[in-house]
Amino acid sequence: TKSLSILCCISSIYLIVASFLTTTTALSSSSSPASRLRNLCLTSRKTSSAIALPGVHDALSAIIFAESGANALFLSGFGVTASRLGSPDAGLLTQTEMEDATKCVVSALSLSSSSQSPPSLLMVDGDTGYGGAANIRRTIRGLACAGAAAVTIEDQTFPKRCTYAAGTGVSTVPRSESMSRINAAIAAREEAKHIDGNDILLVARTDCRLERGLEEVIERCKTYEALGADIVYAENLQSRQEYEALRSSLKGETLTMLAQLQLYPNDEDEKRRIQGAPYTIDDVGDMGYDLALFGVTGLQSAVGALQGVAREFFANKGIVSSRDDNTDIVRTMASFEEVKRVVGFSKLDEFESRYYHD
Repeated sequence: TKSLSILCCISSIYLIVASFLTTTTALSSSSSPASRLRNLCLTSRKTSSAIALPGVHDALSAIIFAESGANALFLSGFGVTASRLGSPDAGLLTQTEMEDATKCVVSALSLSSSSQSPPSLLMVDGDTGYGGAANIRRTIRGLACAGAAAVTIEDQTFPKRCTYAAGTGVSTVPRSESMSRINAAIAAREEAKHIDGNDILLVARTDCRLERGLEEVIERCKTYEALGADIVYAENLQSRQEYEALRSSLKGETLTMLAQLQLYPNDEDEKRRIQGAPYTIDDVGDMGYDLALFGVTGLQSAVGALQGVAREFFANKGIVSSRDDNTDIVRTMASFEEVKRVVGFSKLDEFESRYYHD
């Protein structure tokens, strides 16, 4: 009888603990970055709006876009390769380098947020997954642990190339191999959630438009949808009609993304070729897409600003004016006080004042 009572007591304790853990996991999952991003998309759908997804390349660019109102950000492989390595997006960046960049950005967004304003959500460019099935698994679970809300996995061969930079030189794997990648990513997503306790959304991407045609784009996206990808998108489609054709081929409930690049072409033939692009965020929403990605706009702006300042720096023997003498327009060079504010000196001082006193 005594043994039975002890067993009953242990069983009751186990049930209480199990119930607590289940409740805690459910609450954690409902407030996870992945769940917040999914809910953000579903909420935006009520007004047929797309979510602006500006690309960032480091913690500082992420803070600036978040401060300006971005609910979600995209950590661009092109951008991180450029800012971290000073190299082209051609398969040079490693999985550990991208994971480290993710940790820095997530940490910076968290430190710059407040209890009234949760941190911006981060989607991360996972490229091809950095190798085979085991590499994809490590990529997904590593980025989920780092705090990413979503990760993209694409169908290019290795070494991959920026789709816009490579153009017709982009090479993609056969559809069957791309399916294997997505299946491995989905399995890793489930492991991240149920083993590690880290929820993350999988974005399945195809870059095959210029190599294999629109019909293959649509078939691949439909396949990724059927396999269980959370978000589907195709890179570098050639017209609004193609984007609309893709969207109408997918289920209404499937979350989708439209990515584009502001080329700023110099010659008239190139201007005519991309007539109608880039689309505004409203245009993207009107076409039925949930996320409007502008992957390297921030990087392009940073490069342009630095080039201008560098030219003036050497032309004026180290002096960079805050205004244009001819137009009286304020330049993009920030004051030192503004830089201090952006990186959080005032918040740091306020925090330290609570615990350290002279």
